[in-house]
Amino acid sequence: MKPIPFRLRIAFLSAAISGSVLLTFGATGWFLLHRERVAALDRELRALAYRHPGWMGGRANFERLASAIEFVFGEDRKDQLILLVADVSGEVRYRSPNWPEELAIGPAELRLADDPSTAGSRRLVGRGPPWAEGTSGGSGRGANAPVAAFSKVPRFRTFRTAATHWRVGVLGEGNDRLVIGLNGAELDRELSRMRNAFLIALPFALLTIGGGGWWVAGRALRPLRRISQVAEGMTARGLDQRITWSAEDAEIARLIRVLNGMMDRLQTSFQQATRFSADASHELKTPLAVMQGEIEAALQAAAPGSREQQAFVELLEQTQRLKTITRSLLLLAQADAGPLPLTRSRLDLSSVLNELIEDTEILAADQNIRIERQLPPGLSLDADWPLLRQAVGNVLQNAVRYNEPGGWIRVSLEGSDREVVLEVCNGGPGIPEADQARLFDRFFRGAAARSGTIEGTGLGLSLAREIVRAHGGTLHLKESRPGHTCFRLVLPATPPAHLHSS
Repeated sequence: MKPIPFRLRIAFLSAAISGSVLLTFGATGWFLLHRERVAALDRELRALAYRHPGWMGGRANFERLASAIEFVFGEDRKDQLILLVADVSGEVRYRSPNWPEELAIGPAELRLADDPSTAGSRRLVGRGPPWAEGTSGGSGRGANAPVAAFSKVPRFRTFRTAATHWRVGVLGEGNDRLVIGLNGAELDRELSRMRNAFLIALPFALLTIGGGGWWVAGRALRPLRRISQVAEGMTARGLDQRITWSAEDAEIARLIRVLNGMMDRLQTSFQQATRFSADASHELKTPLAVMQGEIEAALQAAAPGSREQQAFVELLEQTQRLKTITRSLLLLAQADAGPLPLTRSRLDLSSVLNELIEDTEILAADQNIRIERQLPPGLSLDADWPLLRQAVGNVLQNAVRYNEPGGWIRVSLEGSDREVVLEVCNGGPGIPEADQARLFDRFFRGAAARSGTIEGTGLGLSLAREIVRAHGGTLHLKESRPGHTCFRLVLPATPPAHLHSS
């Protein structure tokens, strides 16, 4: 599964954390608001009971009490309140007409504990308890009326019916009980409106927070993108590149200083290695030339067929191999230091390739390998032919070496206004998949070459690629499978502008 980008993870994480906080805050706020609203209903029930003492009389008093409360609440809200008067055993003395049938109040609900704070008080007193003053239930109407005193601790509960729910208070004096209830539908609507408004606003808040996290992460990752751009563009020829950034962010500035310091050390080490390769290759040229001359002279003086002659032949082959390695290392060191110096000239590519293939046929004749060619005449190119000849020659030599007796090689050339494409394909066992990624590494040799059955230095393909790159082209393995291996070389028909002066 494709990993989620870091910037997107930051946005998701910000939204998730903030969403959790908002949900917790919303749930806590809703719970506290619900509790406060229920407590307000309880206070209103207490106030109604304390400010309307008529419930202690007979049925006429009960009806007058209901009328008084209806007058207090208003005609349109008379169904918002219910009354029930009973004794402690549950015998009902009065029940308001709108009392819900499914709301049953039994002896268990009517059983109340004694209130120590009202011990010895009269049934009717001039003022209610301090917490009953200033409440909403009927304030301003009948303020000078006598206030009921209850000797029992009131109990408040919520009862739910099919249509709504009621907040019910049970208050008592002696064996008498007053049950008074307020409709909680309005409270439900208020809390529902708040909940719905919160849930509607929550997604927009999370989107805003996620967008903010995305923007902040983008700002924070901007230096890392710059570092990635520099690192991606860094090659052996571009080790002088450095990361530039303002010093406003101390952490980022320190990271950039560390990376730039690492690049300085890398550049110094690479330059030293390049100079060593170039100097060593250059210094070895003269001794190797002298050795080759002395060995050739000794070979001419040796008796034909003698052991000395065989030894000198072997020494001469190894000396020539050393010269080839030295020459390749010198060219590679020059390529590492900068673009290879090219001496371009206009050449008939089809003609010079035919000559090179004829030379390769001599090498292929020992294994009875046939070479097929598809070279349309008249294809011209501006190139440094000695270097390009070496690059193409290395590819052709590999096609011969890693072939099989009686095998085949096919060389095809195509040209257009934009580019020239040369493909060299051959038979043979193919290149193992594990080796394909390292084909152009320096000194890398395949399993057959490492076993000693095939000669080679491991520098041919890497040198060929550097020469082709110096011409502004590419060289890569097109495909390889048992019985078929193909390399593709592409050169621009017109040298790029930055290579004209090479």
